[in-house]
Amino acid sequence: MLRHMDNKEVTGDSQLCFTKGKLCLTSLVSFSDGATAFVDKAWATDIVYLDLCKAFDTVPHDVLVSNLEGHGFDRWTTRRIRNWLDGHNQKITVNGSMSRWRPVTSSVPQGLILGQVLFSIFVGDMDSGTECTLNKFANDTKLCGVVDMLEGRDAIQRDLDRLQRWACVNRMKFNKPKCKVLHVSWGNPKHKCRLGREWLERSPEEKDLGVQVTWGYG
Repeated sequence: MLRHMDNKEVTGDSQLCFTKGKLCLTSLVSFSDGATAFVDKAWATDIVYLDLCKAFDTVPHDVLVSNLEGHGFDRWTTRRIRNWLDGHNQKITVNGSMSRWRPVTSSVPQGLILGQVLFSIFVGDMDSGTECTLNKFANDTKLCGVVDMLEGRDAIQRDLDRLQRWACVNRMKFNKPKCKVLHVSWGNPKHKCRLGREWLERSPEEKDLGVQVTWGYG
């Protein structure tokens, strides 16, 4: 599967996780270098930190299998993956009352290499058509763009609209209270960004892959 993903460029350059030679540190350094290059040129820059709700737990099995087929994985591999994901049931207990058994139709197991690979395939087309810089490390996603001019601000908003449409098509949701915008460099116009129908909050700092990063307001 990994060889096929590499040959067919299934995950693209924006996914810096579960890929040979690309580590957590690689993601941090790569994205920081790009954003810093904008700032060094005195360009006002916005960074949008995005968070998918319960990302691994809400991946729809039918959409994932459809993605595998669309990326050209052979029928044997696709069938094995479908059989591995299907056939599970669960029930819950709330205040002593137990629900009926229900089939599990979403999620990829965490802690397993295969689960991580499948998630990378699932989000592989998230950056399709984006105009700004998108960086993904598993379910941690960042969008970065220059906002000195109105054209740049409009580009970021168009990309956010595309990401929202991607989430709707793939039956995923962004955890919008956790999605933040960081305005970087002096003279930043601090233009408000919208994800769906909700305006995103501004923040002076954000935890990025376990590292507290402070860019500061413009």
